[in-house]
Amino acid sequence: MPEREARAALVDPEVEDETADDPAPSSGRGVGVLMVVAGALGLLAAMVLTIDRFRLLEDPNTQLACNLSPFIACGPVMESRAGALFGFPNPLLGIIGFSVVLTAGVLRTSGVALPRFFHRGLQVGVLLAAVFITWLQTQSLYVIGALCLWCMLVWAVTIPLTVAVTLDNAAHGRLGAGLERLGTRLRPYTVTVVAVWYLVVLTAIGLRFYREFALFWFGVAL
Repeated sequence: MPEREARAALVDPEVEDETADDPAPSSGRGVGVLMVVAGALGLLAAMVLTIDRFRLLEDPNTQLACNLSPFIACGPVMESRAGALFGFPNPLLGIIGFSVVLTAGVLRTSGVALPRFFHRGLQVGVLLAAVFITWLQTQSLYVIGALCLWCMLVWAVTIPLTVAVTLDNAAHGRLGAGLERLGTRLRPYTVTVVAVWYLVVLTAIGLRFYREFALFWFGVAL
């Protein structure tokens, strides 16, 4: 018996936690609800963009509902090189990614404790998504010169998803003890962090397209 206890004491707790369920799943239901909403909206946007991309492939002259003006148009964005960075339409990545987020969100809101390795995998996923949409934002603003409404919906849900998942993981020690204290301090300010991020993006859009907006909405040439 003492030998068994001694061996148990030598087991690395971090290794055990990789497959163990997180405790107190009810504490993450708020994040779970956000994941459900963000996953559903993101999946909707990705599916619409995929369907519209197929429509453009069938008929390049087709009129898309989201083509509202020369600078508010999904078509130019989808047909650009940035719209298929990996050789296939970007929305296909969104269909896969947001399906995972939606499923995980449903499980969390149902009180299911997910394994720690899943949370870490989700963390990698949301960070990659945040980097990807930031790059796409720069392409839309400064290279393509057009805004895609459905793409902007993806941006809008990815930002709070990234912030909430990251701070929740950090506060629960899933990203290491070093970030646990920082996550605990910042988690109450999740909404503030999201608002600041939104403000930065909206400011960039305003600075780039303020002339186009003034002419399109108010008929004023600046």
